[in-house]
Amino acid sequence: MRTQHQIMRSTSTKDLSLISVFDLSDEELTERLRPAYDAMKQKKFEKGGYLTYYDPLVCPTGAHTVHEYADRKELMRVDNTGKEHFIKNL
Repeated sequence: MRTQHQIMRSTSTKDLSLISVFDLSDEELTERLRPAYDAMKQKKFEKGGYLTYYDPLVCPTGAHTVHEYADRKELMRVDNTGKEHFIKNL
């Protein structure tokens, strides 16, 4: 006789919440974290905030970052004192 747990595991779609994060591929981990990330991003934008990250496609050096707002992205440079300087809108 099959248990409920075995029946639930036998579906063709993986339930990523049941797998340890250490056993997930990069793509699976991204998919698992997507809902939490989207909710955090939306909450931040609703408060007028922004996200900061490094994007190798647009940041010429490690001293550059992207500030992503709800309606725009900005390329910023961080100087030796930690002060940010606007470079351009992306």
